[in-house]
Amino acid sequence: MYTYKTMVSFSRLDREGKVPCHEILNYLQDCSTFQSQSLGVGVEYLKKKNRAWVLLAYKIQIVRELRLGEEIEVGTCPTDFGKIMATRQFFIKDKDGEFIVKAESIWSLIDIKKRMPVRITDDDVNKYRKETAFDSIGVSRKISFSGQKESIGEVEVQSIDIDTNGHVNNANYLRMIYDYLPKNETYNQLEIVYNKEALEGETIICTKYKEENGLGISMESADGEIHAQIRFTKN
Repeated sequence: MYTYKTMVSFSRLDREGKVPCHEILNYLQDCSTFQSQSLGVGVEYLKKKNRAWVLLAYKIQIVRELRLGEEIEVGTCPTDFGKIMATRQFFIKDKDGEFIVKAESIWSLIDIKKRMPVRITDDDVNKYRKETAFDSIGVSRKISFSGQKESIGEVEVQSIDIDTNGHVNNANYLRMIYDYLPKNETYNQLEIVYNKEALEGETIICTKYKEENGLGISMESADGEIHAQIRFTKN
């Protein structure tokens, strides 16, 4: 288990004084990156091997909102390594050790030159220790929407959206759709499936689905290929 402690800073807040979902993802992303760096298998190590870990799916449960100035502990642990996919749990706890956020994720290891998945070997994962931080919350690589469909706008991928893997960072998909989310609604569960990487200069078309207990958003290319599907729900 890897953890780090920090405080909820003003720079994480939106105009409503809340920590938006994309900033929660940034906390989690920082944690897994810190762990890899501490083990000597971080960004530079992987770059030399032309490898990168990329997210395929997330499921996040938000127990309560993060509060400005509170002390938090962010943690992560790999839970399983398969031949081509791996799973990892994340959490954010308060100073009393109570969960604020729980998250599960599915990852793939890719060749960054060929942009294709590669087989996960013992050398790729032998420095990690498999653990669990909580009972599984059931992350999945599939999302289907059933509600009414509505086109809501387009976003163009800017250079600031791109990370060291050469594509849109996983948290930035959420940042891109921030203005399309209803400001008077609070969702406590978030599911994301990443289908096709988006690159700088691409135009992403956003479609909204109104569902009984939440909201779905599909982010697609001009020719209809899905980049990401995101579901917000109230439980």
